[in-house]
Amino acid sequence: MLLPARVEEYVSQINIVRAIDAYVNTLDIYDLGFKNAQPVMKAGQPPYNPSVLLKLYLYGYLQGIRSSRKIERETCRNLEVIWLIEGLRPTYKTIANFRKDNSLALRLVNRDFILLCKELSLLGGEEVAVDGSFFSADTSKDNIYTEQKLNTQLERLETKIAAYQEALLLQDLADDQAGKGSLSEDDQLEEKLKLLKEKQAEKTALKQALKDSGSKQISTIDPDARLLSKRGKTIAGYNVQIVVDSKNKLIVADDVTQDGNDSQQLAPMLKKAQQVMQSENLTGLADTGYYEGNQLKQCEDENICVYVAIPDKSQQMVKQGLFTREQFKYDAEQDIYNCPNNAVLEPCGNPHQKNNKWLTRYASKTRVCNDCPLREKCLTKNSKIKQIHRWEHENVVERHKSRMNSSSGEMIKRGAYVEHPFGTLKHRAGMNHFMMRGLEKCRGEFSLMVLGYNFTRAINLLGVGLLLEHCLKQGKRTQKSPEFA
Repeated sequence: MLLPARVEEYVSQINIVRAIDAYVNTLDIYDLGFKNAQPVMKAGQPPYNPSVLLKLYLYGYLQGIRSSRKIERETCRNLEVIWLIEGLRPTYKTIANFRKDNSLALRLVNRDFILLCKELSLLGGEEVAVDGSFFSADTSKDNIYTEQKLNTQLERLETKIAAYQEALLLQDLADDQAGKGSLSEDDQLEEKLKLLKEKQAEKTALKQALKDSGSKQISTIDPDARLLSKRGKTIAGYNVQIVVDSKNKLIVADDVTQDGNDSQQLAPMLKKAQQVMQSENLTGLADTGYYEGNQLKQCEDENICVYVAIPDKSQQMVKQGLFTREQFKYDAEQDIYNCPNNAVLEPCGNPHQKNNKWLTRYASKTRVCNDCPLREKCLTKNSKIKQIHRWEHENVVERHKSRMNSSSGEMIKRGAYVEHPFGTLKHRAGMNHFMMRGLEKCRGEFSLMVLGYNFTRAINLLGVGLLLEHCLKQGKRTQKSPEFA
């Protein structure tokens, strides 16, 4: 080469870093709430522009690089990164603090890019799928305690302390009274006893803190992490939720929760998706983990049509040869249930509340059940009458069952939509754990994961050229999101 090449020559016009640069330049960093976004006129080294660090992180997450130390190394040797941040070299500490201190702003950027995808007609806005997955936290299971775990550890400590105290008493006796090889021959016995008592005090304080918190778990490293179990496997982490649009498998809503299951996530997640896409005829698909009556009602109230797989809770009854609830027909006009032998179950007593539902009890007559030829198929040995509890909004559940019976392939489509993003994030990009600690910080970090996924999808669908052209035509984008307030 006659003359040295410029960095500009190593970055082609369709390189993804040009799209990153153009998109981040459309954002109003100050309006989004990034720290150090306002110019500072004072002595000392000025802070890095947040847009520079945002570009750096977006590039890192697109390439599966999340460690601040690894990203720092890229600023010195990666020509694409050198071009993107114009030769700046922030330290790993500066890079790490940016992600830690700007959780809410990162969530707003993620939401802004979803709206940009909507502008580019990448979202269908008619059908979405919801799913959840457990992501490991930056802690271990040993650092999360339940009341039972603490009680077990305290019992063991008390047993050890009692044994050591007894050994100390033996040390005061003559040498011939102490057995060879016993604890009393340990010259560090007092030091060990002191350490055991310190551990006992620590566990006792944790037990009191757990009681005061009103929670069922307490974590010493990441205070918001929880023990989550599924299919016999337990991890220390968070329950991550996503809503995926059916058109191009883009993630349109996301959240990080502490819940051990998905039963309370259906309506909140679909409402978030509805707000983003402004859809009046949204259809949501979900698996059996999301089946819950109040959630179905909330979706119906929001005009969201849902298809949620119904768990089969009557398998055991079928195996025992007993009638299932479905074989008892409800008569809405008379407000009664008819059993398979055409006997009547009438409402009894006042409605009662259970699991945030108001239920009415319907019961048969003892004499009718005693003379029934189908008694063995209806009642267990210790039961004298048949009882059914009906929710005040049972018609919501019945409409959903009717919709599911007439559906065709919705559950197959659900898996095709929503398993793709999790598979991409967890297996291709290796993003199955959090590097931040604390619920809000993890939400910000997951927004970076989602942004990286959606950005890659948009590039694959449109190409760098079209996305770059659209961003260059844009002014400053300001997208404040009220639901994050």
